[in-house]
Amino acid sequence: MAGDVLVDPAHGRHALRDGRHDDLRGHPRAAPQGGVPAAAGRAAALPGFERSAFLRRVGALTALAALLAVALRAEKPAPISKLAPSDELDRLVALIAAETVEEFGKAGLTAEGLSIAVIDLSPGAAAAALPSGAYRGDQNYYPCSVVKLCFLSFYESQKEAGKLVDSPELVRAVKDMITLSSNDATGFVVDSISGTTSGPEIADAAEWQKWKARREVVNTYYRGRGYTNLNANQKTFCEDAYGREQAFRDDGRNRNRMSAMESARIFKEIVRGEVAGPKLTEEMLALLSRGTGSEKLEDVEPEDARLAAQGLPEGSRIWAKSGDAFDFHHLVARIVLPNGREFIVAVFTKGVKTVPEIIPRVYEKVAAHFAAPRS
Repeated sequence: MAGDVLVDPAHGRHALRDGRHDDLRGHPRAAPQGGVPAAAGRAAALPGFERSAFLRRVGALTALAALLAVALRAEKPAPISKLAPSDELDRLVALIAAETVEEFGKAGLTAEGLSIAVIDLSPGAAAAALPSGAYRGDQNYYPCSVVKLCFLSFYESQKEAGKLVDSPELVRAVKDMITLSSNDATGFVVDSISGTTSGPEIADAAEWQKWKARREVVNTYYRGRGYTNLNANQKTFCEDAYGREQAFRDDGRNRNRMSAMESARIFKEIVRGEVAGPKLTEEMLALLSRGTGSEKLEDVEPEDARLAAQGLPEGSRIWAKSGDAFDFHHLVARIVLPNGREFIVAVFTKGVKTVPEIIPRVYEKVAAHFAAPRS
């Protein structure tokens, strides 16, 4: 609730002073009888005019307290919904994977270089357990810039909890981290949410342990949400990490790590308001919203989503986060079709970064399933 709400204090020295402190001064207060509220008992002892004013103020305070309680409940994140493995969706994505590998095998795509995860968010899907399916959905990948979803979620959850205060630069950095996938912006965000900074190696062993513990805040957050494999404690760089950042990688053993299904779950939690309340959820979705036009875009982040949208039914909407680095290329997105069906799909690939048609083909095939009339 924005702004401050000013009310007359129950025992203040302003509007309630006349007729209360003066008239009741020195008189003992009788205990409430027969379950009569204390406020009502005290009001009965007041002269008519003062009693009427007092009761009006009590009523106003009670109504305000109720409104505040409703507002606080409304801003709380929704409970985390569970996933229900679906044989139908498992068969669907296994078939799509086989067809896609066959189509792009000559371009270098292999069965081991592809993972697909799908979560059905369509109206009518069970709220407590959402149907899901996967092909190699638990296989670990270097997530590239998809890991920035973790930093976004943690940032918004901390704001929701009142543990983090925005600044103009932090707001700008979060926006550029998601809409442009800026690595420089991501570094600033990671510093801000973890209380760490890059720099030379830390020689003092105790200080080094403190630094590493602070950098684990995002992982700790996700462990509490049931993620046992995910690693999201590293910044992303355009070239390479140096100093304490390189040391923290531990010769590659501590690199960022994520599976396609984990990325789909993270996106699902954002979309369904399970990370933050309605206001901050809309803030996240606005950053993740992508265009579906026919003209090529210069920035890779929105272009990846635009390409994936080309095979969707006309009028579809997409919210997405992509990532590409080394020989990895990934895209996770929420799709809403014109028929009202809604789903999350994550496609992770390895070894075919230079073949941009693969991910859009998977999206096209998954969308065709959800666009078909329900049997």
